[in-house]
Amino acid sequence: MAISFSRLGNSIPFSGLFRQLEQEMETVIRVLQPGPLGIIEHKFSAEEMRRAQSTVREAVNNWRRNTLIEKQSCISSNHS
Repeated sequence: MAISFSRLGNSIPFSGLFRQLEQEMETVIRVLQPGPLGIIEHKFSAEEMRRAQSTVREAVNNWRRNTLIEKQSCISSNHS
């Protein structure tokens, strides 16, 4: 089901903005629709899986470290 704001958009001075919003909404709807998107299923190798897990692990560790640093700097700035 396509949503169209073109009539509304053409009657308002911000018609370009409404056209862009309409296009973005249609893109979201297309992406969220169930079914194949024409992507060929990819079987990940063990090495690709290890690299992906390592990347995720590193990102989580960085996030935890940054969160701890932010909490500590917030605590130290409150005691100043």
